[in-house]
Amino acid sequence: MPRWTFFVALSLLSLATRLPAAEIVTITAENLDKGIAPAGKEADWILGDHVMRNDKIVAVFGNPIPTRNANMTVKNVGGCIIDLTERDRPNDQLSAYYPGGGGYVFGFGLAAATSRNATPSAESVAPAVAANVAASGEAVHLRVVAKPSDGGPRVEVAYHLVDGDDFMTVTTKYTNPHDKPIKVDLIDRVRADRTFTANIDAETNVAWWDDEWFGQAYGIVPVGAKVQYDPNAKTRDGKQQTAVVQYIVDGSANVDLAPGKSVEVTRRVFPANSLLAARGIAARMADKPLVPVAVTVVDDKGPVPGAFVTVSRGKNKPEKHAAGRSDKDGKLAFDLPKTDDGWRVNVERLGRRVREIPLDLMSTTSVTIKAELPPAGYVVANITDDRGGPIPCKVQFQGRLPAKPVSVDDKAPEVDFGPDSADTAVKNVYYSHNGKFRQELPPGDYDAVISYGPEYDAVFTSIKVERGEESPLAAKLVRVVDSKGWVSSDFHSHSTPSGDNTSSQFGRVQNLLCEHIEFAPCTEHNRISTYVPHLKQLGVEHLMATCSGMELTGSLLPVNHQNAFPLVERPHTQDGGGPVVDNANPVAQIERLALWDDKSEKLVQMNHPNLVQILGDRDTDGQPDAGFENMFGFVDVMEVHPPHEVFTPPATLEDARKSPNTITNWMQMLNLGYRIPGVVNTDAHYNFHGSGFLRNYIKSPTDDPAKIATMDMVRASERGQVVMTNGPFLEATLTTLQGEKKTAGSGEAISAPDSKAMLHVRVQCPNWFDVDRVQVFINGRPDKKLNFTRRENAKLFSREVVRFDHEIPLELESDAHVIVATIGEESQLGVVMGPDHGKDKPVAVTNPIFVDVDGDGFKANGDLLGLPIPHQKTITPRGHAHGHEHVGG
Repeated sequence: MPRWTFFVALSLLSLATRLPAAEIVTITAENLDKGIAPAGKEADWILGDHVMRNDKIVAVFGNPIPTRNANMTVKNVGGCIIDLTERDRPNDQLSAYYPGGGGYVFGFGLAAATSRNATPSAESVAPAVAANVAASGEAVHLRVVAKPSDGGPRVEVAYHLVDGDDFMTVTTKYTNPHDKPIKVDLIDRVRADRTFTANIDAETNVAWWDDEWFGQAYGIVPVGAKVQYDPNAKTRDGKQQTAVVQYIVDGSANVDLAPGKSVEVTRRVFPANSLLAARGIAARMADKPLVPVAVTVVDDKGPVPGAFVTVSRGKNKPEKHAAGRSDKDGKLAFDLPKTDDGWRVNVERLGRRVREIPLDLMSTTSVTIKAELPPAGYVVANITDDRGGPIPCKVQFQGRLPAKPVSVDDKAPEVDFGPDSADTAVKNVYYSHNGKFRQELPPGDYDAVISYGPEYDAVFTSIKVERGEESPLAAKLVRVVDSKGWVSSDFHSHSTPSGDNTSSQFGRVQNLLCEHIEFAPCTEHNRISTYVPHLKQLGVEHLMATCSGMELTGSLLPVNHQNAFPLVERPHTQDGGGPVVDNANPVAQIERLALWDDKSEKLVQMNHPNLVQILGDRDTDGQPDAGFENMFGFVDVMEVHPPHEVFTPPATLEDARKSPNTITNWMQMLNLGYRIPGVVNTDAHYNFHGSGFLRNYIKSPTDDPAKIATMDMVRASERGQVVMTNGPFLEATLTTLQGEKKTAGSGEAISAPDSKAMLHVRVQCPNWFDVDRVQVFINGRPDKKLNFTRRENAKLFSREVVRFDHEIPLELESDAHVIVATIGEESQLGVVMGPDHGKDKPVAVTNPIFVDVDGDGFKANGDLLGLPIPHQKTITPRGHAHGHEHVGG
């Protein structure tokens, strides 16, 4: 082959590899499997959104239609950036970037591909509508337009991405189409929540957002304007705007725009894998001389991922410049300004540190650092069930002083694996799906608490972790509570798709699993979603049953929140295919939810309700009215937590705006004739002990989670075959004494013609909490003769697993619903349930057993339990939208 031929071929090959095209494409069902859309904890893309990407970055723009919401709190994202990350390291953590501050409704303008510096022409636009965009070239463009409204400007936003650039150019043009001057705020708004910090760097004119833990940063550098960041800034109309970025032109971010005139703001928006990298990009844009820095973190075993690399600046009083975390290969690269400012580097991971490394940037063109951390100490866990098999578990590590301190300066080691929104290792908790893990810990002495929900004894032990050594942690978790015929459930949990938190959904599933929740529907706010992919990833579908559902969350709090499951998820569509809220009419909203999916059978749950408001005080002014009572026609179960308040009924209704005691109001409703079962749920939003501190035991034909049928859970819950608890396993059955003996349990009805019955109550507890009181409530009133305490009735209580097992004779004067509750008045849930709920008293409450003593069917007695509340003379019974009757409906 001639030399020149080889040279040309090689050059063409090099050209092909050096010049990949930028592209803009609409996400469709046909290209989903091509990896067009980016990954990340906060990725919110759906079908119909538009992707712009080049060889460096990828961004997703919400489909520019009025109904496009990223989630419950990140709304009106049509034409806005909702996902942004690096191409070779997809890790979206952005909620949204709103050009113009989020107050505009954008429609599609154009999508085009051009040469590097060209402006889109009519010929380059492809296509003319936003239905299915597909274009590629040296540069790609997306233009969205908001029509003027309420005397405001016409707003045109142009996004421009050139291949090879690590930033998106965004230009907003405000035009006054009116015959009078208007005022325009030159602002953007960024939603980067919870674990993000934010600030500006005046030297490089950048506003930045940084999430050190999840390893993502963002920056905005305006062109021809000065950036100003004010998290509490307000627009001229006085409306609060959070995380507002202002652009100062001629001394002000507020422009007086004459009729027919326009003003433009251009900025560069970019992602980076650390704030160190982001500030380096901003310095480059400011034409600052830079020095590339490459850090590799190692220890005696090799590369160290997840180490924090912090750079400080200042000769006398150094201040933190920025930080980042090493990648899976222990590497982190960034640029620093070439200045003589006393730069220094610190490297740390879980208490392991290297000596501060000074940097001389003036005498070099690049810096390479190999930071060698001291050897790590590890705990190696092997937690099994009583047969030696794998078992999920929650393991807590609490540092403590050694038994024999060497020095008065000795301190207990501190453990902080990660934030409460993380997964697997969260603060001082490790969630293991199979009981086997290896986790780094700072050297020192620890108390370890190993648990798997309240049916298992917890293991309390101690370990010592030595530097460079592996410390074994072995334990057997024994299931001591016999819950045969019942499965534990939580009907109400959240994670980051809900929009009001940033918790990993994978971490939520781990939390539920490791608390031994056996049935957990997925109930994100205003989005039908699923836990199935996470369970499959862990290989534990057989350990926790689930189904798709949602919480439909309207703005009238706390009335207009309802859960429903099962619902049909339509993946990658707006709201997962779920219904939308009705903020003005809670009755219409709950009806819409109940009848969704062609009136399919489902469980509809009323969440954390103000029952007084719903029953008869709509405007909470203390004066009786119609309330929202018609909602009850669509309610299958209602949340009545906290359960311990069954023992502390209020004497008066002091504040009409607040439900004084939900469980008392529920018992009042039972006396008024409503037959809506009660449930308790965690409503967990974060992953540090978020799930597990409340649960429902649902009567089930199977004890095997792999065989749980969702509709069995739905129908048992509708019937009230539910026991509410934060730990104790409580069973109560009532048996008639005359003629053929019949037995009924929670939610069931029974006839006792002679008014006599035998109530059998059994309570079980593991080794980490106790109960010392059992109380029987007749028609919502605690019967003093049916109150049993360890102090007064010591022989009835035990210190064994079965704390109470007793038959209690009842003689009823009239029809009655019977509720049993138990509590550990001298006990707490303790360290197993973490700091937020460790001081909670163990408590469990049954749903009522309805007893008819005169043979003409159960009749409610109308007793308001000494607490007058507004209510309707005629109640709305539960509806029959699902094709089967409800008990008492």
